[in-house]
Amino acid sequence: MADNESVIITVVYGASEVIDRRNLWTALETLAQQCSDIPWLVGGDFNAVCDLNEVCGISGDIRMATEEFNAGILEAGLIPLPMQGEWFTWHNCSTSMRSLWKRLDRILINDRWLARFPSAYYHSLTPRTSDHSPLNIWHHEIVGIPMYAVTRKLKALKPVFRLQRRNKGDLTMNVQLAKGFLDEAQQLRRVMRRILQINDENGFTHTDLGEVAHEFVSYYQNLLGGTRRRMSVDIRYLRPWARHCITDEEANQLLLPISADDVKQAMFDIADDKAPGPDGYSSRFFKAAWPVVGEEVTRAVLDFFSTGKLLKQIKSTILALIPKPKARQLRKPVQSLFEDSDGV
Repeated sequence: MADNESVIITVVYGASEVIDRRNLWTALETLAQQCSDIPWLVGGDFNAVCDLNEVCGISGDIRMATEEFNAGILEAGLIPLPMQGEWFTWHNCSTSMRSLWKRLDRILINDRWLARFPSAYYHSLTPRTSDHSPLNIWHHEIVGIPMYAVTRKLKALKPVFRLQRRNKGDLTMNVQLAKGFLDEAQQLRRVMRRILQINDENGFTHTDLGEVAHEFVSYYQNLLGGTRRRMSVDIRYLRPWARHCITDEEANQLLLPISADDVKQAMFDIADDKAPGPDGYSSRFFKAAWPVVGEEVTRAVLDFFSTGKLLKQIKSTILALIPKPKARQLRKPVQSLFEDSDGV
């Protein structure tokens, strides 16, 4: 676009009542006369649909509203800008039989815009429920290091999310029932899979629960923090097997300081259903709320790389010990499989 070339962009928020929207159609017709020689784009929430296929669900009589909408944009000389993404842009957030979807948001252009930007289009994202509570809570001032502030705000958000889940009616009840069944199953599993005795490295058997726990801790301390980790290794002996030795330039790249873009890229590279820790927040939450939480989360991560300090609640994790099945338990199903395949 040339430096001296102008375009006009009009943002629309249509009234909820049909009679009140008529002022909007009149205003667009007036603007159209002023924009006849200039690329003009009109976009926003028109609060009206152009056709019945833009409504899904039980709705009232919208024929008059649709006719007036089409007549208004036709008189203004506006045409739809090509769209990609979600067809419906609004939902009444109901989980009952009165669930309703509509396409109320769109972008329209005049012929001058089409001639100047023939390949332009817009992308319609998935509609989300608007709720200002999480935003307000996140903006509360918390005194402390960045990582502490993030963890406190995440904890403060949980009651809000719990309240939202309770407001969804039967869905919440089903979730709670499923959680109860899961808790019972896990409790039963813990009882059935409890380790009642263990042999130490010298072959002695311990049955006291405290001694059993001590042996587990000692084993992993020796495994992860024993003398083997302090043994020096001469890298010259590894070079014959190395396919590629990094150059000085590559080594310098590895030593570059972590940037805010690096933090965001690392977060968005994590699959949506993955959780960085046991606090219940998946990476999908951080991606969706990044415009709100991204700045503080990034500051907390960069603070860690600067100070090397990591809060206890951040580095906590959950370990689940899964017993290894015995060979004789597997032999019978495998034998039965071969017998079935032979027709015996």
